[in-house]
Amino acid sequence: MKKAVKMTLREKKMFIVFTLIYTILIFLTSFFIQVATSPTGGGGETTTFFIIIFFGTSLVLSLLYAWIIVARNRRIFATLKCIGWTNGNINTLVSGIIFYTTFMGFFIVIEVLFHYAAIIAYLNSANILVGIPAILISLVPVAITFLIFLVVQLAAIILANRKVLKVRPMLALKRVGE
Repeated sequence: MKKAVKMTLREKKMFIVFTLIYTILIFLTSFFIQVATSPTGGGGETTTFFIIIFFGTSLVLSLLYAWIIVARNRRIFATLKCIGWTNGNINTLVSGIIFYTTFMGFFIVIEVLFHYAAIIAYLNSANILVGIPAILISLVPVAITFLIFLVVQLAAIILANRKVLKVRPMLALKRVGE
């Protein structure tokens, strides 16, 4: 896992972009699950529609992320195979990269929700939010969303693992200019 984190942090731009996208998707999906399961009545079909769209989007983005990881690192993976790494080692590395990005998105959502709850509690205690309803997201919808996102990441890992199997060590031995 340590090598996966180091490799992820080497490509900062891609990591930041996908972490922010996962953060937004986890937050919005959790919000709509909270609205759908609220005792005051959910949004009905609209919230269900948004939840399905967000999960579909996460699936597409996860597959895209896995494809980008393998495509951008083909020569690195070929070199690793030349020095004795097995497909299993490389698959573990790719799986770690994908899971690390997802975990970081989840932790950012948790952190933002804790700060948001603290701010709302402070504003209510100072009587600043008189008459303004504040929507708080509980941790249960966030945990449910995160678990579903992890299942979605498994599809991305399967795609990445299939692509890693196709990387040949000969690719590392070709000239760089080709």
